[in-house]
Amino acid sequence: MLKLSEDEISRRLVRLTNLEKLHAQDQQTKAQLRAENKQLKAELADQRTYFESIIETQAAQIAELQTMVFGRKPKSGLPAKAKPAVIKQTRSNDSYRRPLPPASAITDYEHHLANNCHRCGHELTDKSEAIRYEEDIELAALDPRIDHKKVTEHTIETGWCTRCGQYSSAKDLRGQITTIGPNVRSLIVYLVIQADLTYSQTVDILWQLYKFPVNSGEIAHILADRGKNYLPTYQKLKTSVRAGPAHMDETSCPIQSEQGGGYAHVMVSAVTNDVVFKLADSRGKGNSEKLIGDDYAHIGITDRYGAYKHLFVENHHQICWAHLHRTARDITHLECLGKAKLNHVSEFYDELAAIYAAIRKYREEPFVTSKRQGQTADLLAQIKQLCTPHKLDPKKLKDLKAGILEYQDCLFLCLSVDGIPADNNKAERALRKLVIKRKKSFGVKTMNGARTMEVLLSVCQSLYNRDKDNFLLNLHNLATVSQ
Repeated sequence: MLKLSEDEISRRLVRLTNLEKLHAQDQQTKAQLRAENKQLKAELADQRTYFESIIETQAAQIAELQTMVFGRKPKSGLPAKAKPAVIKQTRSNDSYRRPLPPASAITDYEHHLANNCHRCGHELTDKSEAIRYEEDIELAALDPRIDHKKVTEHTIETGWCTRCGQYSSAKDLRGQITTIGPNVRSLIVYLVIQADLTYSQTVDILWQLYKFPVNSGEIAHILADRGKNYLPTYQKLKTSVRAGPAHMDETSCPIQSEQGGGYAHVMVSAVTNDVVFKLADSRGKGNSEKLIGDDYAHIGITDRYGAYKHLFVENHHQICWAHLHRTARDITHLECLGKAKLNHVSEFYDELAAIYAAIRKYREEPFVTSKRQGQTADLLAQIKQLCTPHKLDPKKLKDLKAGILEYQDCLFLCLSVDGIPADNNKAERALRKLVIKRKKSFGVKTMNGARTMEVLLSVCQSLYNRDKDNFLLNLHNLATVSQ
């Protein structure tokens, strides 16, 4: 056996020491690389989750925009769930026919003779008579014998008052010598505000039906004048709406002098059908505060817009369930979601819809305080369980769940307080007419026009809701009394 020399042993010991030192360094480097690799994997997973969330959010926004622009595409194939068959109610034959007019309503009589057959011309025998009625209106523009315009000449006396040292007249002499009468003014307010016609359409219909010439400037002046006349009624409507629980909502309403910005805020009584509008240059909370006044202490029914969150007295805020239901339903229509997420959001929607259905069912039952308290506690527990975060929640569903939990104390006043609605539909219906008008006329030109429009919209909608059959008569009489 070969014996190593001292030099060889020393050399090998040095090499072993170096190898041990290099091995320790390698182990340390490996540990660092493993830690960096683990950290990079975690960062990569976070980045992937982040970018997937962005892509999902953007895809959802694109899908929503496509729905807004092009409408929702019908789903091909069989529906996911069979819808219950709608049972059509049978209608009587009389429902398709106009009612017979009373004898007092008949203004003209015509006798139509039948002496010969209308097919071959042969003389008729064994004749009988049948009665038919025709209802129509007189259009002045179609009959030159009808006076389509009434012109009244006013002779106005004036005199000098020796006590005041001024002239006095029997009628106001200010303004133009020739003016438009109150009937046409009432019709213009009806056409522009209630019938949603533009100025040009109003000009055309007055000319076509009555051969009455009018221009856009005169229409604007008439609306402004009526707005001033109706101002006391507008203030009374504010008092009426603020006297009880009310719905509130808002929508964009461009004001051209404010660079196209502008919003219409509405407050509708939950007890009556009175409506109050406020047109402003922004969506800010201050406009809603001015609308409800300083001392409003009743329950407000709104959506989850932030301006309403601290607008009412504590425990006096009801969140609209129709908005929650609609938002959850819209998430189920997002085509960007995968199958697993789509099934998950569909299950959430079904459970939320079941809770909403239970609310509507309970509200139809007689109000018993103890029973309603139990129902409220049960549904609140269900909603908390339903809104527990889940790994399959897309961002829009996460936001909806967080919003529901944020407003959990505002969800069930519709059960615990008698007479409080569960939705904000009255405010949305009140805004619908303004939305249609906005699409036709692109809002109003100036802030003065906004002041006029809010008064006229409030008065017209309130009068129409009270008695639509006599709306124009009541609108005209109100202006006559105000003058």
